[in-house]
Amino acid sequence: MTFARASLFALVLFVSMACGQARSSATEGPLTLPEAKTPTIAYVGNEGVFISDGTKAVLIDGLHRKYGDAYLFPPPDVLAAMEQAKPPFDQIRVLLVSHVHGDHFHPESVGLHLKNNPKADLVTDAQKAADIARNYSDHESVRSRVQEFTPEWKTAVTYERDGIRVRLLGMKHGSDRFWWIKNLGHLVEIGGKKFFHFGDADMTDENFAAFDLPAEKIDVAFVPYWFLLSEDGRRIVRERIAARSVIAVHISPATAEADAARIKQLFPGADAFTKMLETRPF
Repeated sequence: MTFARASLFALVLFVSMACGQARSSATEGPLTLPEAKTPTIAYVGNEGVFISDGTKAVLIDGLHRKYGDAYLFPPPDVLAAMEQAKPPFDQIRVLLVSHVHGDHFHPESVGLHLKNNPKADLVTDAQKAADIARNYSDHESVRSRVQEFTPEWKTAVTYERDGIRVRLLGMKHGSDRFWWIKNLGHLVEIGGKKFFHFGDADMTDENFAAFDLPAEKIDVAFVPYWFLLSEDGRRIVRERIAARSVIAVHISPATAEADAARIKQLFPGADAFTKMLETRPF
């Protein structure tokens, strides 16, 4: 990536937000965001979402690198903009990570963003914090902005900053072979709306019931697509989450068109993120 391309990318991002383009988009080029005065979601691959109210933002599972051909990962210019905290990623005040798998998290990418964005905090559990300490060479320079909370399974911890409120939910990761993985759910309040992200949480009632999520009146839930292809998963989404809007995430580029069509058939009203830098206004 040339310096000129990176500069143009940052400029387009910034101008788009300032102008407040009130539309959704799906593009392979520079990110254009909708109306800046309302929360805007941008997709950065797998389960990565950037949620902005126009002045401040939360990034969940967005700082990841190429994990395999079956995964959607940020191209070099987008990754560089996130790592270097170029606009609008300089709006980020809270970084969140559901779990340490490489399709959700890269310790060096997280470390670089923290180094380049002195306004951002990483709010996460001991497992991710330790991974950054082991694998990001300049971790000492950002250690003061790693806010560590490790809720046990079926318990929650609350973090608030700059008008952003996050409940970190202790949830089990799916599959017994990943029993050692700490998976966090995140209930985020920003811009007067509530967003729910739950990583690769195990598809069981017990994993969700303790949090009484329907009472939260969630505006948008980001749901791993396999939940919506499963009868049990759809029931959990309806009964245990009950969000006003559902967006499927983590769809492989190889099956994106077919999976998105099947999801909309099985769960009418559901949306799906399938392309890098898609955006939705809310």
